[in-house]
Order: sequence, then C-alpha cells, then structure tokens
Amino acid sequence: MAPLPPENTARYRVHYTTGDQQHTMEIRSAASPSALGTLVAHFLSELDSAIGALVVDFVEWAPAGSVFFNPVVTGIEGSSFGTGAITGDVRAWAFNFIGRSSGGRRVRIMVFGAVSMGADYRFVAGENAAVDAGLQALVDAGGNILCIDGLQPVWKTYVNGLVNAHWQKKLRP
Repeated sequence: MAPLPPENTARYRVHYTTGDQQHTMEIRSAASPSALGTLVAHFLSELDSAIGALVVDFVEWAPAGSVFFNPVVTGIEGSSFGTGAITGDVRAWAFNFIGRSSGGRRVRIMVFGAVSMGADYRFVAGENAAVDAGLQALVDAGGNILCIDGLQPVWKTYVNGLVNAHWQKKLRP
C-alpha cells in the first residue's frame, strides 16, 4: 500500500502536560474545534482514574492539504484531567489506542500519564474500567475521528500499555 501524505486530512494537535513533560496527541478530524474539544474532554474524562494529573495546554489545527498548524480555541484549553502526580519512574508510560480503517490504514492515539501497565502491557475488555470507558469514547466519536485515508477507524478491542522508548531515553539522567 502506497503511503499517503501526512496532510491528507485535517488534523488537530492537542498539546498537554503530565509529569512535567509536554506531549502532543494528534487527531485526524473534520469536526469543528468545539466538537473536537468536547470529544477530547469526554475521552480524557473517561480515563480519569487511569491517568495521572494532566493539563491541556493548547490546541492547533491544520486543514487538509496544509502542513501548517495554527492555534484554535476548542474550550478544553487549561482543563485538567486525571488524578495524582506522575512520579519519575512512570513518566514514559502511555496508553496506545489503535484501530484501522476499512481501507487498511492504521490509526493510533497515545496518551501519556498512564499509572498502570497491567499484567502484560495490554488491557483487554473488562480488565480496567477506565481504559474500557476511554476506548468506548473513541468508538462513540464515530466519524469525528479519521484515519489518514479519511475513513472512520474500527478500534481494536484492547488497549496497549507501553513504555515509550523516546521518553525513556530522554528522561534518563
């Protein structure tokens, strides 16, 4: 399958801070900024008990065909989610939600601030209620989240927990 250009669809970048580190969650969507804000707020609220304290810093948007991102107001800027402080030993932990479009293109949304990796770095249905609820929020978003080919994703029924190698190396003394 030939690669598609990154600017194939409109994209939002949600910049957030957790554990004193800023991260970016990129979401492909044709939704309005306020609709995207509602979607992300619902998603992060569902994950509340599974993530440490997280604050949304700002959101940017790039239209389809553009590589330039500009700030937008979604209504979630400055909002806090999660509970408790992220300690140094878990700052590289994240949840990885993955899916695929009917056209075969993969999508993922990674959220840093996970406070548990589970027994085997994968949360299957019923293993963690908050992770299940976060996944259901993505399913409920329907066509407001897209894959790079512009098609709606079908989300996997599990969520991977991971230790991000980039952040693992960056956070080493």
